[in-house]
Amino acid sequence: MKTKNFSKGIAAALFLLAMGLFIAMPSPAAAKAQTNTLQVNKTYTKYDVTGDKKADTFLVSAPWDDRYKTYGRYEVFINGKKVISAKDNGANFSYDVKIQRLELNSGKVYLSIVAPIDNGDIPKAAVYQYKSGKLKKAIDLDAMDKIGYHNSVRNISVSGNQIRVTYWEASHSLGAISFRLDYQDKSGKMVQKTTKAKLLETSQAKGAYWTANRTMNVFKSPGGKKITTLKTGKKAKIDQIYINAKHSTVYLHVKIKGGKSGWVKGLTKYPGSGKSLFKEVVYAG
Repeated sequence: MKTKNFSKGIAAALFLLAMGLFIAMPSPAAAKAQTNTLQVNKTYTKYDVTGDKKADTFLVSAPWDDRYKTYGRYEVFINGKKVISAKDNGANFSYDVKIQRLELNSGKVYLSIVAPIDNGDIPKAAVYQYKSGKLKKAIDLDAMDKIGYHNSVRNISVSGNQIRVTYWEASHSLGAISFRLDYQDKSGKMVQKTTKAKLLETSQAKGAYWTANRTMNVFKSPGGKKITTLKTGKKAKIDQIYINAKHSTVYLHVKIKGGKSGWVKGLTKYPGSGKSLFKEVVYAG
């Protein structure tokens, strides 16, 4: 009888021990979103840039012209293999080569390469993802031709499973503006999540009124029902910009002084001298 009870006691103790180990066992930690700023002409060996959870050899190489203080066309190498050649990127020169490694919570890894030239323009700047032995463009950072010109990027960061890009643009609608678009992975493709973006900067002081330079229809939502008219000479505050995923449609959110709020159609090309939407708009050369 004692032997039987002793055996039961041992079994119970082993069960409790196993349960304790199970409860105490830490679960695998999810990857933490992070951004690593990297340098041109420096070889890195501690970062995973291909997304396979293993450290890779990574180098962005660009010749430096000490006379003009500029870089020539850059090339990108991953594990000794050239994945972007000089003929495939940007202008013949740049004032900097800005490189960031972007890792999402999901563990997916991206690389941003931005090489600014005159006026801050960023020809062929992009966020890339390594797939099938190649760096493939995930976000075209220079696809703003219909929004305006002199497009540049102020900041790139990650949050959770999103990549956040703050743009500066000499827009056709308002002149100089800054706004942020968020991008998110969807079915293996990075897509623009934001369509209505807060205007972070304009040529006007924050909260200042803009004066309508023409009569414009005001809609309840972008492409929605007309609710009123913003007449020439009337004033309105502007706090948001709508940009569709193809960057082919633009609206501005207006708060009419003493009137309603809604959306007016923005411009996708330069309107010509004296034909801006608002009198305060200044276009850069």
